[in-house]
Amino acid sequence: MITDIPELRHHIAQYLDFATLKAFSVVCKAWYLDAQPLLWSNFRCRVPQECSAPEEYTLWLDALRKNAISFRDIWYVWYMGPLPPEICDVLQGRCHSVVSILMRINAWEFQGPVCRWEETLRPLIEQNRITLRQLELHLNDDLPVAFLPSLLASLPHLRSLVLFPSRIMVEDVFAILDRCPSSLERFSLGTRSKLDRRESVNNPDYSSIPSIAKPLRLKYLSLPYSDIQGSIEGILSRVAAHSLQDFRIDAAYCLRITPTVRDALWRLTSLTVQDMKGALSGILEAIHPHQLRQAYLYEMYSECITKLIEKQHQSLETLNLHFDEQHPGTLADILATCGRLKRLKFSVLPFVKIGTLIDPQKPWVCTELENFEGNFGLTLPVEAQVPGCLASNESVDATSIEEGFMRRLGRLTNLRCVVQKGRGLDGIHDPVTGEQRERGSMEWSLASGLEHLHGLVNLQTFKVLDRGPRKWIGVPEMIFIKQHWQSLKEMVCNDVGEIVVQEWLATERPELKATIVQ
Repeated sequence: MITDIPELRHHIAQYLDFATLKAFSVVCKAWYLDAQPLLWSNFRCRVPQECSAPEEYTLWLDALRKNAISFRDIWYVWYMGPLPPEICDVLQGRCHSVVSILMRINAWEFQGPVCRWEETLRPLIEQNRITLRQLELHLNDDLPVAFLPSLLASLPHLRSLVLFPSRIMVEDVFAILDRCPSSLERFSLGTRSKLDRRESVNNPDYSSIPSIAKPLRLKYLSLPYSDIQGSIEGILSRVAAHSLQDFRIDAAYCLRITPTVRDALWRLTSLTVQDMKGALSGILEAIHPHQLRQAYLYEMYSECITKLIEKQHQSLETLNLHFDEQHPGTLADILATCGRLKRLKFSVLPFVKIGTLIDPQKPWVCTELENFEGNFGLTLPVEAQVPGCLASNESVDATSIEEGFMRRLGRLTNLRCVVQKGRGLDGIHDPVTGEQRERGSMEWSLASGLEHLHGLVNLQTFKVLDRGPRKWIGVPEMIFIKQHWQSLKEMVCNDVGEIVVQEWLATERPELKATIVQ
């Protein structure tokens, strides 16, 4: 048999998930020996619940000592309970090929004897200094950041460093980056952290503090909130020019686009910014035109989106936008100019008026779009949501607007996921008739143009999470879905309320993962 070849059997075992690997290990002794190093390679420092009895714990500890040499990834999280001293002894004595360490410590959660970081973490890192590639530490007062610079200097092959301090001094960040090995590619400070400065320092210009080492060729950089003048510029000055590909910052209040900052951001392909004071405009100006592929932007100004479209519309593939208010035409401009867009997700309060998305003067060009997700729907009066050339036509009503939107959506034949979220508005005054309209939400029904979506043969996920009053999806719509959306695997909807429809789903599409949200 082919599985009698040890090298091939071991190669196959490396690609099995944990559950399958456990089944693999009980086939025979040879397979057991192949599986054991892989089963123990990812070690979470906790005592299994089944080892509550002393003799069971002793057997488990013996197995731990025997297989500790196979540890490659070590995870220790505070909610797993305190780390017993005997486990510390095993980690310090037999683990010499660890590639990844994740340590989350909240000492105040513990009661009883607990090994402090000085007794466990430092020896563990030092004895794996050659093999260690990833290090993630959640810091607090019992695990101060001061020990890191000297320790990092001894890790020649470290590629990823992730720190989650509650607060960290800018001077400490500089010291860490200046002592990191040249192999480092990813550096992240937790978004819930905050950059601070020492009280003894009076308003320094941190951007002028020079690095004592060669700039790091980072590919990924994530920074938290900062309102300290020059702090972000000082960090970016420690990044080699044109190396950074992914930049994430929680809030860039004081970022100045200096030549050094421009060089660091020039080759970005992914950008995540929560902007509240206009620094995003400068960041977008620093990025090379038609280079950015992914953008996750929160609380930005409409002029920033205009600049993003102007400079990056030929390269953008993923857009995730969060607005606090309506910016008329913004999303229509994106759909009409970003021809390579594959994923679009947007959130606007209360929701996007779909009339603004179907401006006849702005045809959609994003024919490669695969994911269309956002909170969009209807709102009245009609004149407020329909372009001027349509608003003058008194025959325009909510149904025709929906049908126009369905026509546009139906032309995007590569769509695999459609998600509508939002809150439907009811009881809105219609100035034309003087009456209260019954709904402000979209209807996904044949009457409103659902038949225009017959070309979405690749659609796999369809979600409607809008609690506004409207006509429920009925059996005719379900028959349409069965006939035309044969690739559909998941459907989440809160407007399928008829029992007969739910029964139809159970009998006609039992393979469909359908969730009815009440």
